[in-house]
Amino acid sequence: MFVIFVLTAIGLKIIGMPMWLALAIIAGFLNFIPNFGPILAMAPALLVALSQDPQTAFIVAGIYIFIQLLESNLITPKVQQHLIKIPPALIITSQVIVATFAGLWGIILATPIILIVILLVQDLYVKPQEEKNNPTVPPQ
Repeated sequence: MFVIFVLTAIGLKIIGMPMWLALAIIAGFLNFIPNFGPILAMAPALLVALSQDPQTAFIVAGIYIFIQLLESNLITPKVQQHLIKIPPALIITSQVIVATFAGLWGIILATPIILIVILLVQDLYVKPQEEKNNPTVPPQ
């Protein structure tokens, strides 16, 4: 989230965008919502840019898309690879399913919920099955 805030602030400040700091803060905070947060963050930035002129709006859209591509293809995969091992398709699927039941809060909380479910399944089902099938390994 901090990296998105910094990159967005730098990009918007370079092009002379009004309210660049507030828009960068919004981008950083909404990056908490995987996949859909950056789209929500780009909307106010585009509205402010359109108040300047259409060319500025295209530049702002390009900045947000570039930052999101950088974050989605480099930053997030490296972090998720080391911290949580959730397949991206599972994250998106869980967001859609939980959002149908809980709306915006479902989108925000879908990733933590699916992580909890994965950990519970591993601890309560997978590990006992492995211990049962391999009795020579002492329990930890």
